[in-house]
Amino acid sequence: MRTSLTLLLLMVFTAIASAQVVSTAEHKILFQLTDGEQEVHKKFIRQLNNVLTAAPNAKIEVVTHGMGIDLLSKTNNPFESDLQKLVDKGVVFVICENTLKQREMKKEQFLPLAGFVPAAIIELVMKQEAGWIYIKAGG
Repeated sequence: MRTSLTLLLLMVFTAIASAQVVSTAEHKILFQLTDGEQEVHKKFIRQLNNVLTAAPNAKIEVVTHGMGIDLLSKTNNPFESDLQKLVDKGVVFVICENTLKQREMKKEQFLPLAGFVPAAIIELVMKQEAGWIYIKAGG
């Protein structure tokens, strides 16, 4: 009997620990992604999911520019379904239009889940002025 009770308690504590909800507040988190490496993208997606597990009511915007826009490329994107799941949870992904001009790319080359901003740096500034917490993502 004692072993069964211990096992039951262990299972309950494991379930609670794996949920890992740390905060139910509506945190406003702004990520800047400039890294184009797929391994960095893989880790970043995992990080976004971890944040949403710990703070499920967080509002998240990911501002991509430079090589970071490659995360949202339409061509052979291994992360498309993961990104869509994040969007379904409320994460917003945006691409810098200045980067598009510099790299001579078109909006049509990116996943439809992506939005666009005229200038990534100004988007970062305006969000921070509005109280968003800034985090530099990637390597």
